[in-house]
Amino acid sequence: MKVYSYVMRCDTGFAPNPFWDYCTLAACTPNHRGIRPQIGDWIIGTGTIDKGNKLIYAMQISEIISFDQYYADPRFKKKIPVINSEDWRLRYGDNIYYHNKSGNWKQHPSINHTKKENIIQDQRHPIVFIAQHFYYFGSKAKMIPPKYDSLIFKRHGVKCNHIPKVAEGFLAWLRTNCKPGIQGNPRDCKYKPEKCF
Repeated sequence: MKVYSYVMRCDTGFAPNPFWDYCTLAACTPNHRGIRPQIGDWIIGTGTIDKGNKLIYAMQISEIISFDQYYADPRFKKKIPVINSEDWRLRYGDNIYYHNKSGNWKQHPSINHTKKENIIQDQRHPIVFIAQHFYYFGSKAKMIPPKYDSLIFKRHGVKCNHIPKVAEGFLAWLRTNCKPGIQGNPRDCKYKPEKCF
């Protein structure tokens, strides 16, 4: 079992997308870096130094599928964005890429990752990480106990070579002290809803 950690500069609800019963990561640093986790591994995202390096989310991977599988799977239909929806969560859907009948990449209309460089980067490793068991804190990000500080990756990229005892201790702390599921709004959601759960 491994823990992959990275710094989140932005937390809008797009990456990760914790809504509709699954926490999904389809277009973020771990995807872009081409990490190769196994089922049961964890991905954790922490805030930047100026935000206190707090824990924004932690997800235990239950599935790893392709963009095409993700787009076609009825379980994830609500993660296909509806950019004019009254429900702001639908606007932040991360299920945006698929191949058309000619075998060419297409992007579903989205308010995220619309620049050419974003699209190229997203499609380099077209894999989606899915979790049914996750902790999403968003704007209620948690301080990580100092003894687990080594898990925090304080620069761009993804770190996975953590000391096993530290990783295991962190996960035990998480399970003991935190409630699974969505605990707060995305920190950087411009719609500022009262709650998202």
